[in-house]
Amino acid sequence: MNRRDILKATMLTAGIIFSGRAFSATEKQQVEQKINRLINRETPSMMEKKHVPALDAPASVKSGEWFNVKVNVGYEIEHPSKPGHWITEIKLIVDGVEIAKARYNRGGVSASEALFRVRLNKNSRLEAIEHCNLHGTWISGPLDVNVV
Repeated sequence: MNRRDILKATMLTAGIIFSGRAFSATEKQQVEQKINRLINRETPSMMEKKHVPALDAPASVKSGEWFNVKVNVGYEIEHPSKPGHWITEIKLIVDGVEIAKARYNRGGVSASEALFRVRLNKNSRLEAIEHCNLHGTWISGPLDVNVV
């Protein structure tokens, strides 16, 4: 093999690798922009069972007092946490505004849940958004909390 053939092969390989990376970045960006949600609670898919966040919070709280909000990823089946497949972040949304976030930089070492300690001074709607490194972003159903 002469020098010219080596250069051609190197350039071709670099082009293939670069194209693959560019496609992966574009594909990842498209997945992150879409927010998935439960379509039908009566017939959820396995993906929905494992990815739609479940909120656990009291239905009624005292104004200004701290209370716990627990978010479990997977409202029917706990989402796995493995080195190659895990939840990268969980966000708590109150009345459409992100108020807290838990991040998980590495899979396999943290459960797919988060506990937030919050307080409210008016009736509010809570939601949770999570991002799975393989299956994108998912939102919970809303949970209304009454403040007394």
